Amino acid sequence: MIYIIISLVIIFLFSIQTTFLEIFSFGGVTPDLILIVVVYCGINFTKNSGMGLSALVGFVQDCLSGSLLGVNTLSKGLVGIFFSALKDKIIVEGVLAISFFIFCTSLLDGMIYFIAMTSLMGVQFKVDFFFSQVLLFAVYNIATGLFLFYILDRSRPWVHRRFPNQIFQPI
Repeated sequence: MIYIIISLVIIFLFSIQTTFLEIFSFGGVTPDLILIVVVYCGINFTKNSGMGLSALVGFVQDCLSGSLLGVNTLSKGLVGIFFSALKDKIIVEGVLAISFFIFCTSLLDGMIYFIAMTSLMGVQFKVDFFFSQVLLFAVYNIATGLFLFYILDRSRPWVHRRFPNQIFQPI
C-alpha cells in the first residue's frame, strides 16, 4: 500500500510540474519538484529504497521530457546515492541544512544538464545567462523545497500510523 501512496504523490507532482507550474514561471525558470522529492526520499527512505526510487523517478522524468535520455536519470540517481550515504553521517534537518542541500543539488542538476547539452547535443549557451538561470533555479527550488518538505513531513506521521515498518526509516 505504501508503494501506491508514493506512486500517487509522484504522479501528482509530475502532473503539477508539467502543467500547472508553468503559470508560476519566474524569469523562464520553474522549480523541479521531482528533484526536491528525490532529496526528500534520499534523506527519509531506507538506503536502497532511496537510491532505487531516485533513479526510477529520474528515468520516468527522462521518458516524459522528450529530451536527451539519461540526463535526469544520472542527476537524480547521483542525488539519491549522495543523500542515502550522507544521512547517516550528517543530520540533514532544519531550514538551513535543507536549503543548503537543495541549493547544491540544484547546481549539480544544472551542471549535468549543461555538460550533457553542450558535449552530447552541441547546443551553444551564453554562459553568463545560463549560470544566472541555474542560480535562479536553485533559489526557486529552495523556496519550493522548504514548502514541499514541510508538507511531506506533516503527512509522514499519518503514513507511519497507517503503514508501520514499511519503506520510511525513522530518523
